[in-house]
Amino acid sequence: MGPTDYNLPDDYEQRVEDGTMSDWYTQERARRQAMNQKTAFSKHVEQEQEKLRLLQRIRQYVKLGK
Repeated sequence: MGPTDYNLPDDYEQRVEDGTMSDWYTQERARRQAMNQKTAFSKHVEQEQEKLRLLQRIRQYVKLGK
């Protein structure tokens, strides 16, 4: 497959075989549109992404025990 601006799912080949990639593309386009419209959804996703980035930085310096 040629270059694409989509981050394809890990199960891409299985989805192609199952014929469900069209559904995935539809959902991905809807997600991107919602992110571009600065809706409550996009704000929530951006906040969650920032939390994950912060946790990743913390984990670099702190050993978490069980």
